[in-house]
Amino acid sequence: MKIYNKKNFRYGLGMTILGILMLLTSLWKGFDVKGTVILALCLFLGIGFLLRSLSREMSREDRIAELDERNKKVELRAKSRALGIAEMACFGCILVSIVGMRVMEEFFGGMLVAFGLMFAIMLLAELFTLLYYNRKL
Repeated sequence: MKIYNKKNFRYGLGMTILGILMLLTSLWKGFDVKGTVILALCLFLGIGFLLRSLSREMSREDRIAELDERNKKVELRAKSRALGIAEMACFGCILVSIVGMRVMEEFFGGMLVAFGLMFAIMLLAELFTLLYYNRKL
């Protein structure tokens, strides 16, 4: 048995172990709907990744899909858009926290600090990556 795609093998092994641990926890504490759905997804996806990583043909298809320029462009655009949406959501939460400070100062003050920190980290990450790629290109 040879591993043809190590990255998929690690994902699959991690998800399968997580699913097994969730199964053991569910057996010990009891099953609930949300936990059972997550458990099933972890096990099915983990085993699927493991099988794909051990098959030569499926691993070859995965590598070709990874190297496809269109897939790379779609992934980059999706990540960029996700960062923009996260920034706007974080900014919205900052505004809600500022307004909420009038009602409950301690609770919304902590939220304001947390969301402010996240927003600053996102802006700095975007700035540094922009500077890096402007110099590189």
